[in-house]
Amino acid sequence: MPCRATSAPQSESDDDDDEDNNITRHRSRLIHHPPYNAMVARLLTTKEVNANPKALQAILEEGDKLLKQGVWDLSTVRERADVVRDAKRRGTKVHFARIFPICSEKGSELKPDDPGRKFKGRCVVQGNNMKDENHHAAVFQELSSSPATLEAAKSVDAYGLIKGNEIQQCDAQQAYVQSELGGTPTWISLPPILRPKEWSSFHDPVCLLKKALYGHPDAGGYWEKHCHNHLTDIGFVSVPDWRSTYWHAELKLLLMVYVDDFKMSGPASNMAKGWELIRRSIKTDDPQPVNKCLGCEHIVRHVNVGGASVQEIEYNMRPFLEQCVESYLSLTNKTSADLKPAKTPFLDESKLEDNAKQQGTLQPIACKILMKILYGARLARFDLLRPIAALASKITKWDNNCDLMLHRIICYINSSLDYKMRGYIGDKPEDLNIVLYGDADFAGCNETAKSTSGVFLCLKGPNSFFPLNAISKKQSCVSHSTPEAEIVAANLAIRTEGLPALQLWDMVLERETILKFQEDNQATIQILTTGKNPTLRHLNRTHRVNIAWLHEVFTKLPEVKLEYCETDKQAADILTKAFTNPHKWEAALGMIGIKFNVRV
Repeated sequence: MPCRATSAPQSESDDDDDEDNNITRHRSRLIHHPPYNAMVARLLTTKEVNANPKALQAILEEGDKLLKQGVWDLSTVRERADVVRDAKRRGTKVHFARIFPICSEKGSELKPDDPGRKFKGRCVVQGNNMKDENHHAAVFQELSSSPATLEAAKSVDAYGLIKGNEIQQCDAQQAYVQSELGGTPTWISLPPILRPKEWSSFHDPVCLLKKALYGHPDAGGYWEKHCHNHLTDIGFVSVPDWRSTYWHAELKLLLMVYVDDFKMSGPASNMAKGWELIRRSIKTDDPQPVNKCLGCEHIVRHVNVGGASVQEIEYNMRPFLEQCVESYLSLTNKTSADLKPAKTPFLDESKLEDNAKQQGTLQPIACKILMKILYGARLARFDLLRPIAALASKITKWDNNCDLMLHRIICYINSSLDYKMRGYIGDKPEDLNIVLYGDADFAGCNETAKSTSGVFLCLKGPNSFFPLNAISKKQSCVSHSTPEAEIVAANLAIRTEGLPALQLWDMVLERETILKFQEDNQATIQILTTGKNPTLRHLNRTHRVNIAWLHEVFTKLPEVKLEYCETDKQAADILTKAFTNPHKWEAALGMIGIKFNVRV
């Protein structure tokens, strides 16, 4: 079931879908406590639910609401055995599933009499235990569901900062059940608490599931199809190669859909019309100016940059990162006193080589911590991508040095909670272009001698700078020289970020956008410009395809420019190297839009 990243914190506006992430983790009657004590909603155990009248009432209210929406059809009730017999006789497929209730307590950390504490009931499909008429595991259509990327979300923000534009957001109300469930008929068994009294004469009653209820393996696909069909009917068109991202040419509106989160930007005068069209067939909350989306606080304001008045957006991930620190302390039985100030997230690995290489004690929980931090890093803390990627590659060979490096990352996060990523736009659309930085270290991994590719994408103009995406990835090959490693990084940058960005911004800016690729290695530029290098004759054997393809891109696509960038202005440098010098680290942070001081 496609859902937002499980590590993302939920906003107060997500009342109807706060438990979506928990659904995918709880497929049985036993309901366990959440793995982190900093979660917004606490799941109740079955025993707690049965002993609490308010919890039972919350489940009854949820079941009644779903029934009124036509999620399941009580009039189709039959004995399960009869449905099985008819399906076998006719040679047709049917699926069987159980609906089970869960209940969570929002604001459980508050005082008992606090009005902020309340129970929220949910009824979900036990999607991991669905059977067919032969009692075999059910086979589904495997409808692919692909929410918009985080880069698409930032692109909406960047477009919304252009003078005369604005950014708004809203949530779909009980998103999945707004769409019809197609495919193989699904017969569901309701829990006793939700069964009508008239069913008392049935031994094993089942009825048809009509809507794409949470937990059904194909629910996300049908919801996405429902959204897509409606949006295209009202004038939106899909941005090529950008799933769940849409452009309305007449209203000049850019929209991204991330499961049940809708974020749209464009001319302020057209926003109301755009939402009115969307809400004709999709039930949503009232649209509001963007404030908190995908677990990240968005602060939009006017500021002065270099004497020019610009619109700026600030991404604040502090509450989420505090959860990451608290989770680490809880899982390691440490306290905040164990976290020392750290100005960079890296240790000098050369000084760790003499340590005994034993299996690290933090290996069992390392993946939980790293993947939780990774969400925040990808969304608004690009400075964490390199340390997280480096440690994630060592999960299966975790040693005591990895314990030290993970602890250092947590110390750095705790010391940099006020670091925020910012982007600003102060130019007209015709003055904006895409700038792409690609960089690589050389044999930076002490164990494998492999290099790391760094990619940083931003929107730039004379008075504009907006970070859109960043990548830090260990290369899959060993390079013999810096130019080789740079070629691999350039291929990653152009192929995965540069050319797709042109697809989006050509449509949004309604012109041929220029992509400026920044390279700080002269030898690499020479190779990419000529397509060959007589002093590195082995490259045709090791990187022939990369060189030929990049040479073709830079020489045959006039909108793609290859430019030399001085090393001290290479923004992707922070994504490739382990900085231990605080001064160099601070300068690198500024190049990707991360600042410490808070403007008033």
